[in-house]
Order: sequence, then C-alpha cells, then structure tokens
Amino acid sequence: MPIKAADTNTVTQDCMNCGAGHGIPLWQGFSKSKKEPYALIDGDTLDVKIDDAASPVTVTFNTADFADIAAALASEVAAKITATLAGAVADVDGDGTRIISDSTAVGVSCIEVTGGTAQAKMGFDGRACGPRVLGVTKGTGANQQTAADVIDFPHCPECGSKESMVRTWDVCPPEHAGSLHSMHRKCVNALAEYLKAQGYSDPDAHATHDGETTAPPDIDLNYPPGPVALPSMFAASDTESGGP
Repeated sequence: MPIKAADTNTVTQDCMNCGAGHGIPLWQGFSKSKKEPYALIDGDTLDVKIDDAASPVTVTFNTADFADIAAALASEVAAKITATLAGAVADVDGDGTRIISDSTAVGVSCIEVTGGTAQAKMGFDGRACGPRVLGVTKGTGANQQTAADVIDFPHCPECGSKESMVRTWDVCPPEHAGSLHSMHRKCVNALAEYLKAQGYSDPDAHATHDGETTAPPDIDLNYPPGPVALPSMFAASDTESGGP
C-alpha cells in the first residue's frame, strides 16, 4: 500500500520495500535520483531529455557549484540543473534530486535522464517518466494488454522496486472499516476517479473509462481536494488488523 498522502498536485509514497519517501507529481513527468550526498568531480555531466525534445540537454557540474563537490548536496545539484534547463525545474524531495517538467500535457510531459558521467553516481535509472494516468498498457501486437484500473508508480530510486495502485470495485468487508486497508483503497479509488475526470487516462484505456457509468463504491469523499493523509504502513500492524 504505497500512498502516504495525496492532494490535487502530488501523491506522497512510502516505498513498501525500503521505506523511502517520494513526492510524485500527478500532472508532470519527472525523474528522481538517490539520496544525497553525491561523489561528483569537476566536469561531471548529466544528460536530461525534456518532453518530446529530439535530444537531451547536458548539465555540467563544476567545483565552483558546490561547497564540496565530492559530497555534493541535492539542493546544490538542483540549483545547477534549474539554472541550466529550459522547460523543467529541479528541487529536493526526500534528500534526493527531483527533475520536473514544466509541461502538464499527457503524452508530452516527460523527463528522462539519458546519460552523463553523473547519472550512475546520482542513481538516475534512465527510464522516461510521464504524468500519472489511470490505466497501463503492456506488450505489443497480439500480446498487448491494457489494465484499465491500474495507476503505475515509478521505480524507487533507492532500491529499484516497482509499485502500482489498483482501483477496486467491490466493497471492503465491514470488519475492516477504519483500517489502513480500508482508508487506502478509498484514497486509491478517489485518485483514480480524479485522474479519469481530468482526462489523464492511458490512451488504450480511454474507451473503457468513457463507457463507465458508475464509480467504485469505496471512495474517499474528501478527495479532491484533500489533502488525504494515511498512517504509515510501517507502523500500522494494529490498524491493519482492525485493532485500535
């Protein structure tokens, strides 16, 4: 259960495998590094492709950009990236460097760190990442399948694990009312319906979503706008079992 909090701009995720926290923009493509510090050297580079650009932009890190380039901080790296790129900004999220596209267009907004000598040092995985959408399509040709109820999360930069959320259409058993499980599924369903309402559907799931005439029965009525805050999954054993 990956959601820790959600508002109309960001979902905060606690990685189920390693516990790292990530702020995931809903409407923009982004990419995130591992946690600081970074062992950079003068002249290290980062190649960043923004949206549908034909080629990446190279960010070059110099000794003068840092108090100590061998132990570079995410805030220092983010400042350099923001000063270099057009069409994207960088900030600090959970002690990592996060690069976010300025665009919010589905199918356009995207960040991809394609290379550079600093890529591995900072832990950018090289995957292209767009906005959150409802629906996931995998495979090609006869093997292509679309899961209309799934919202994918990006891989965790700390441990590489991959998580996703699934919209559910049944009713949570009453004995679990008030549990983390119940709260989380309501939040997921509300987020899914919000993405769908804003047109953020996987292209191959659009027809399915457009044909829906009902919403999931378990849904958080406070979202949107929220914010919705959920207990930590790492300290929720009593809540999850229905205890006090």
